Amino acid sequence: MFIGRKQELQLLERHYHSKNSEFCILYGRRRIGKSTLLEEFSKNKHAFFYLAGKENKRLQLKRFVRELGQQIFDPILEKINVTQWNEALLLLDKSLDSLTHKNKQSKAIIIFDEFQWMCNGAIELLSDLQRLWDKSWKNSGQVFLIVCGSSISFMLGEVLSQKSPLFGRRTLSFELKSFDIAEAALFLPGKNPFEIAETYMTIGGIPKYLEIVNAADSFRKSMSQEAFSSSGYFYDEIHFVLSEQLKETENYFLLLEHMASGISEIKELVKFTGIPSGQIIYYLERLIFLGFVSRNIPINAPKKSKKVRYFLDDYYLKFYFNFIHQNLQRISITGDMYLFDQFTKNRWDVYLGTLFEQFVRDHAAIIAKKFGYTNEIHSIGSYWQHPTKRKKGVQIDLVIEFIDHTTFICECKWKGNRKTGMEAVAELRQKAKLYPNKNNHTVKCVLIASGGVTQTVLKEKDIRIVSLEDFVEKN
Repeated sequence: MFIGRKQELQLLERHYHSKNSEFCILYGRRRIGKSTLLEEFSKNKHAFFYLAGKENKRLQLKRFVRELGQQIFDPILEKINVTQWNEALLLLDKSLDSLTHKNKQSKAIIIFDEFQWMCNGAIELLSDLQRLWDKSWKNSGQVFLIVCGSSISFMLGEVLSQKSPLFGRRTLSFELKSFDIAEAALFLPGKNPFEIAETYMTIGGIPKYLEIVNAADSFRKSMSQEAFSSSGYFYDEIHFVLSEQLKETENYFLLLEHMASGISEIKELVKFTGIPSGQIIYYLERLIFLGFVSRNIPINAPKKSKKVRYFLDDYYLKFYFNFIHQNLQRISITGDMYLFDQFTKNRWDVYLGTLFEQFVRDHAAIIAKKFGYTNEIHSIGSYWQHPTKRKKGVQIDLVIEFIDHTTFICECKWKGNRKTGMEAVAELRQKAKLYPNKNNHTVKCVLIASGGVTQTVLKEKDIRIVSLEDFVEKN
């Protein structure tokens, strides 16, 4: 069953039904669901869908022509031998009528999936495709070309960048993102909000990962099988995630390992990794570029502020380094499946508590919508101030500023299914007082409590309450 992606499908359909030829560039990390989206979009439409592999150029071309011949039912075409991509593209161009007229379509849909592998050892394909687009396809009004890839560095650096021969040709481009918690919940029917949030904060909103976690089993049983067994999917998934995006992974691996433990400042990373600061900054910029890490300064601080913290944003990578990596040898030696609690006992609730702030920040739009602010967020961030002689120290989990000059000061409390009491209200009010509010906004206090709040807290009229149910329910 196909789940979610309604906006993306509507976007593709709108371009498909336009009067012009369209050139879409789609990219996103491994297992995010790009191929599944394109399969759903092209379902009941006649399309040439070519999924590239890691073959060398000669074998790639041979398979490309063979699949093209099979697609248009031309056995002679299947046997044609080509040695260059411009020859293969010319055969494709001559086959466009077969992709449209027989199926009464206005446009021929051409999908090149895992495009980086088509260009492996054949970077001239970028120029060959550019010439064909400019001379033939662009002005025909009969082509919907979709180029898709999971190597973000290649898609951004070689396909979308100014140096690319294809630069300026696209009519549509977008990165396919992870599912939010409400969409992820559709993969986990029958689970309560706590189990859904627990799963999300472990593996994130990656569709393939959510499929791996068996909805019929408990979260702990699924993770015992897939994370704490040498044959489990998540046991070595990290190597595929990193190697697809990075050529030399050793220092990145070391850096991510320490960031997963909560180290967030350059000087601390230098101390614990032994990597020079200049080199670390380069690695961090690369990881930010790939979407694994974020650079944070206090909200409303100058862009060149020295109060910089770097956070590992990937849920799966955090889980891997905190629980799987530390036990690799033990798991690999026995080859047996270990129970979830054997490696997480006495640490799990604390670990989720450290992730809850990120989880809430990732879903700030749901908080805004609950209180009537749809598409009105101006900025999102956190605020921190180390204690000085003049100022008290403060750490505010989440600050949401709206275009109507309202600011939400948010406190995130993870207590599992247990209710949060008045102590959190006092803490939140104190933090709201310490927030500088340089823009003179109307400040409102929001308490995000995983298990809800006590009846006493509900009586506090100045406190807005958000619970896990609010995140999981699709509005």
